[in-house]
Amino acid sequence: MVRLLNFAGVRIEQGHPTPARSPQPLPSLRSAALDEARRLAHFRIGVPAQLGVPDDVQLADPGPDGAPRVVSLLYRARAVRLDEFDGQLDWAYLKTQPAPDFQWVQIHDGSGMWLPTAHSVTYVDRQGQPHTETARLAGPTLIWTDGMVTYRLEGFSTLDQAISVALSVG
Repeated sequence: MVRLLNFAGVRIEQGHPTPARSPQPLPSLRSAALDEARRLAHFRIGVPAQLGVPDDVQLADPGPDGAPRVVSLLYRARAVRLDEFDGQLDWAYLKTQPAPDFQWVQIHDGSGMWLPTAHSVTYVDRQGQPHTETARLAGPTLIWTDGMVTYRLEGFSTLDQAISVALSVG
């Protein structure tokens, strides 16, 4: 593996993606109402106006106080996923792709990164340990920050579609 870069709690490495055959869920994953997620999280949860109310909200890897490390909003029968986490944290996701393939973009006043090709995504816990059992193949993904929050949007095939949704997060 060759480490390419770290950006907003996401580490990108060059290598061959090795997703699990049957990926396991993130640690202590559970569904919750959006209001409960907003009450428990230590960061502001944004909802894309273009997508509206999510079909499901998932909380993962809670701390001792019950605050989730990651909140995921799921749409369209889980075809669209918006992961949100405190961008000040150590890295939370490891992405592995065969060749460096990403593009820097701007979302509002912040930086973002577009990964247009399939890649492996693995969850990294609070102790910095990758959970290879969570590794799964992800499609095109937009990663950006807004203040202290990092967003990871998956499920749109073009950068224009993804940016349009990202700009509607409020």
